[in-house]
Amino acid sequence: MGRSLTSNHIFNAEKLTKAQFKKKFTDMMKAKGYTSAKADDGELCYALFFSGDRSWVTVLTEESTDTRKEASELAKNLGLQVLSAELVDSDFAELTLYEKSGAAVDTMFLGEPYFEEYPEPSPLKWQTLLNIDWAKVEEIHSKDHTFADDALCEFGEVIGCENMLLEFDGVDDDAVRLYFKKAGEKKLTLNAAFKQVFGPELESRGFKLIKGSNVYVRVMNGEIVQLVTVVKEKSNPTCLPVVSTEIKTDNLGNKKFPLKTHDHFNVVCCIKSIYDEIPFKPDKLSLDYTFFDNCEMLKKGFITIDNIEFKDVSSFTYQKDNKESLMAAMNYNLEISKKVMFPQIEKITNLDELFYSNIFLNLIKSLKLFLICDDFNVVLSKKYNSYLDDEIRYIRENYSDDIDERIEKAKEEKKAAKQKRLKFLNDIIENEEKYKEVMSNFENNKSGNILFLRKNGILINEENEDEQIH
Repeated sequence: MGRSLTSNHIFNAEKLTKAQFKKKFTDMMKAKGYTSAKADDGELCYALFFSGDRSWVTVLTEESTDTRKEASELAKNLGLQVLSAELVDSDFAELTLYEKSGAAVDTMFLGEPYFEEYPEPSPLKWQTLLNIDWAKVEEIHSKDHTFADDALCEFGEVIGCENMLLEFDGVDDDAVRLYFKKAGEKKLTLNAAFKQVFGPELESRGFKLIKGSNVYVRVMNGEIVQLVTVVKEKSNPTCLPVVSTEIKTDNLGNKKFPLKTHDHFNVVCCIKSIYDEIPFKPDKLSLDYTFFDNCEMLKKGFITIDNIEFKDVSSFTYQKDNKESLMAAMNYNLEISKKVMFPQIEKITNLDELFYSNIFLNLIKSLKLFLICDDFNVVLSKKYNSYLDDEIRYIRENYSDDIDERIEKAKEEKKAAKQKRLKFLNDIIENEEKYKEVMSNFENNKSGNILFLRKNGILINEENEDEQIH
């Protein structure tokens, strides 16, 4: 399967500054009955991403929405033209242009739509509203794109919007984030529930909340940084039904998305060394390859709890706008975390324990950290012997035939994997320039992490803080 996404892009013809556009957007939300809020209290979060010359503003939200309806409302309420984009499984993209009145002006397809008949776009309408070079659009149509993603990117280049494939989870620090809540209403948000339920437990374990976020952090022995936060999940196939069964249509006959009745979340942990590039922000942490949750620990066999299977805690579901449902789900997550996650992270207090734990992944990005070891040959050998023991145990418990052959194959595979990683590390050491670059990056990461932690009132063990790596 390919990639699917939806997004809306506002044509900022007057090239309003970020501050001016932010005010315009906020005024629009106030007119709809919302008021500005902090991250913890916000019911809605919008990420605004500006193109290089500010001619386009991409509007992204973590909520599932009817993108076309939202595009029409944005155009009407802001008095600006809006381009709605929907990429379907990388096969085709549907682009709909809305004028300032909120009316759909024209639709264009890039790639091959699934339906046989669809209207041809009107060059005049696109040229009139966006001053677009139609010859370049025809050039895009003439190409045989394997993925519609590429065609969508090229179209973005034509109109000057380089953010056509941007998604909410991939937005970086350059985005302007705006939070809103219904005026006059007091509503329990996911972040507030997380802090209310998990906060006391985490603080009793030495964690401290990072200012202005929902991420709790603690430092162990000046070497290990542990982060815990809550993440909102878009979907979870193992949960109970989470959408209404009724499918409605709008006044144009278009099918509308089913109404979402439940939301999903999970509490996740990320364990890093002080030398790593640490994702202190929640959106970065949830994307980091080393984050894990109770489900991952149960699934990978780190620990076994009676009557609890990983699929039962792969995500926690609550009814939207229902405080009791949210609090019940959050308390259940805490109950599971006390049995699964917390006992495991308590074991990882220094680099050696991190290296030998199943949490530490042998990916190339994290593999360089082994260079800090006094003897990474010994560490990797022990680690792969542990992997091999686990696999042999699995083979003996789950197979009744060809046991010896399977074990021998596992030994060969683990040996080859270990040799591959040893070669990767030795190649760095033998390249003096590359080795210095890696070590310099580690020291820079450490300095940046310590500075960030100090700003948040988190003290580092002074003895380890001054220690240099060689």
